[in-house]
Amino acid sequence: MQSVTNTCQPRPDILAGTFNPEIFTASLSQVLDFYQGKSGGISNLYTDAGLFFTEATYPTQGLQTVLSEVFGRLSGDSSLPAIHRLETAFGGGKTHTLIALTHLGFKGNALKDIVAGLLIDPAALPAPDEVTVIGVAGDEIPVHKPVGTALVPYTLWGEIAWQAGGEELYREVEIEAVSFAAPGKAFF
Repeated sequence: MQSVTNTCQPRPDILAGTFNPEIFTASLSQVLDFYQGKSGGISNLYTDAGLFFTEATYPTQGLQTVLSEVFGRLSGDSSLPAIHRLETAFGGGKTHTLIALTHLGFKGNALKDIVAGLLIDPAALPAPDEVTVIGVAGDEIPVHKPVGTALVPYTLWGEIAWQAGGEELYREVEIEAVSFAAPGKAFF
């Protein structure tokens, strides 16, 4: 068996001494902002779906299973789980899984050639913009009611309503959206 030093080649930027570790800091909210037309300082390794799947992430069994189950469920297979709880240690792939779901949610079957090596059934991928992608970076939601007249959701429920239907839906469910208690069935 060959050693690691004989089989692995460092990235050119590492060899040149110009490596910037910041480009490997994945941020779900910045990818969501990209799809919402907001500018941000994230590397295109994360915002470019092709680069993300080919250079910025590794298709672990866990990642492939989640993608396959989520898009299988969205395509109508109700035997697959509707809820996934991502539990891994730091660096275990939670953010990469969420970014992969985001790319496939927004671009769907336009990425079928790029994700052909994954366990995803290409027939399960939606057409671009066929599904509404709602993404919440929980550590970035304000926890206090903002001061002023601008509508800024400050609860998880408010953020979901805002992303799903804008101000109109938010105002329709505002009593539930501003509550810190989980909303009832009528909200959903």
